[in-house]
Amino acid sequence: MNFAINKGDNTEEFIDSLKEIYSVDQLKQLAKKNLYVCPYCQVSMHVRSGDDRGTYFAHPSNLACLESKQVERAYRQYKKQIQRESFRHPVLVSLIKDELDTAAAGRDLVEITEGYRVPRFKKHFPDLYVQIGSKEWAITILTDMTEHESLEHSRNFKARHQYFIENGLIPLWLIDKANFAAETVKSSILLWEIEWLSSHISKEDHAWKNEIATYIDREELFDVMGYTTSALSSIRKIDMKSIYYISQIEDKNYIRVFRFIDDAKGEIYRGFLLGETSRVPFSQALHIENEAFMLRDPEQELSFRKTFKENVLEAVERKREREKQILEEQQKELLQRIREEEKQAAVTPLVVEKVKELQETIPQIQPSVSLSRATSVSTVMSPQEKELDARFRQYFYELNRGKVQNLASHVPEKKYKEFLERMRTTRIEGASYILSSNHVWRPIILKWLEENYYLENWTVSVPIIRDVLKNTKVEFTENREEILKVPIKDFLIVYQKSLKRDLKVKSSFIIKI
Repeated sequence: MNFAINKGDNTEEFIDSLKEIYSVDQLKQLAKKNLYVCPYCQVSMHVRSGDDRGTYFAHPSNLACLESKQVERAYRQYKKQIQRESFRHPVLVSLIKDELDTAAAGRDLVEITEGYRVPRFKKHFPDLYVQIGSKEWAITILTDMTEHESLEHSRNFKARHQYFIENGLIPLWLIDKANFAAETVKSSILLWEIEWLSSHISKEDHAWKNEIATYIDREELFDVMGYTTSALSSIRKIDMKSIYYISQIEDKNYIRVFRFIDDAKGEIYRGFLLGETSRVPFSQALHIENEAFMLRDPEQELSFRKTFKENVLEAVERKREREKQILEEQQKELLQRIREEEKQAAVTPLVVEKVKELQETIPQIQPSVSLSRATSVSTVMSPQEKELDARFRQYFYELNRGKVQNLASHVPEKKYKEFLERMRTTRIEGASYILSSNHVWRPIILKWLEENYYLENWTVSVPIIRDVLKNTKVEFTENREEILKVPIKDFLIVYQKSLKRDLKVKSSFIIKI
């Protein structure tokens, strides 16, 4: 066995710790004085040493009790389980156990022991088993992982993780800081599968998640904070997790808490890393709080959440300013193009002459007045004026039907604003193929349709709309044509139906694929 009871002060003594103080011969002499006894049967223990098993406590021949045999068997299995770990592993386990013992001092219903000493564990063992009230924890330390070892042991790790859960325990994995990797410029954390599986959802993660949801959604958060992803997913919720690394600064041990929003998993495991990370001393991180461990610095977390919110909202405002500039530039370009097209459009002398004649008869109506405006004026005219006005509106319509119009001038302002708002939020098939926010790409299409409206049936080209979006830096998940067409085509279909239903516009357009 690797431990025994010291009869002198009734404390547990571990052979590995004793070997750092005494030689093997000294330990054998102490054992001969009956200093060490079995924790289960109280029989005096010998100290033995050999090349195969090293130094260990042993019962006298043929006197080993059943309980000690079971623990010894479990300990050998446990040693095989941790054989890949570095020399730091037993040191860290011992340090964490000492902190837990301190945290549990004076508390009832708290049990802390080595995992291999718990009889119910037959296949896999946590480094430490902790029971706090009704909750049971499996604490395991991982050290010195390499990529090869991560792949090689991931199956075994998943089996251990699932085994703990099936046995009603909460797995808590603490990882050597040497394995941490992040793309700081892209706000991303990169994980091996073992690290990703070891991530934990804590009380503090729920606090972060709930607060972020009050001011931004997942898609826009990734966008404004510069986190790019290749994951083609319809997930909109924020899936917050934490991973805990052990680090040492000036001989003091800390738990570093890295919080991230889960994203890609498969060939790589990756997530959006949230701002600064907490550095919590062992004593505070392992402090017992409501049948759980604190694993955080509440004041730090409150400050981090406040700073993160300020940074996000500033990024949102910068993004909106950029979008506003882009839209203004696009509007100027479209207006310039329309003016050039109008200059090139030929107007027949006969129509011009008739318009002048009507303008002299009804001077209050100008060619720039919209059809709806001309209708409201005609209600106060004499029968002769109404006839001339009707003729004028017909000529005006014929004059402009083949020219680009502005839809906003032909519909009631209030209804048009309501129409635009619905189009910005209505569900569009394939919208997830566009990485840019709905607040970016939809107004661009709406503005283009408004300023390229015709009074007669006309054609809208999906490739043209696609080019307009690309020219304004709208990002798609990929460049395959069949993918790019889906959201644009569906948006145009919804737009056309709503145009007739909500605004009662009679003219229509053909969608060209």
